Amino acid sequence: MSWIKSQSLSKIGGIVHGFSNKKFNGSVSDIARYFGLSNIATINQTHSSDVFVINDGFKDMSKEKGDAIITGLRGIGIGVFTADCVPILFAEKTGLLVAVVHAGWRGTLSQVPIATLTEMKKRFGIEPSGVSCVVGPSIGGCCYEVGEDVASQFIDKFDNWKDFLFRKSNLKYILDLKGANRINLFKEGVKDIEVMNICTKCNSDFHSYRRDGENVGKQLSFIGLV
Repeated sequence: MSWIKSQSLSKIGGIVHGFSNKKFNGSVSDIARYFGLSNIATINQTHSSDVFVINDGFKDMSKEKGDAIITGLRGIGIGVFTADCVPILFAEKTGLLVAVVHAGWRGTLSQVPIATLTEMKKRFGIEPSGVSCVVGPSIGGCCYEVGEDVASQFIDKFDNWKDFLFRKSNLKYILDLKGANRINLFKEGVKDIEVMNICTKCNSDFHSYRRDGENVGKQLSFIGLV
């Protein structure tokens, strides 16, 4: 089974993870078995800042609404589906806790990765400095054009918007979602951040909503403790 792996997360013992592309056509349960997990919990993604914690054994979360999952349980994977949006994997550096985040432009604007860090600290006492983070394959700043309606929300929200939002014309901007999340995670105290240099729109090995339209497939990004 071919999966894209993070160099930084691969150094942490007791963790399995991966990012899929078009080459994988199996089921989530197939993936779980291959990596030694009982299952992989996914969520009904709504482009929100809602975070769920699994702390009492596996539960079917497919009908729950939110965009991030945290767990410290072993044998259970957690995952998100994307087709241009940003998948982000978190791991406590000694392998005690993991999290997965789905961040499109709305989730980036509402700072769902920061909400996830907040829950990790509140529920488990994990400081941002104790977390390794991987920003996975997603649409790059090379390709993600947005209108003034989206751009204006980032300009109003972030003082540092010029670091990841670039004017293309009077009404069009280029939004670097990976850069926005990396910058804001670093600002929050996460120093170990790996950003995968894969643009899902440029690279035809990946599903891309911007390139392929509404009938596009999805990548799975997951992480789990074993």
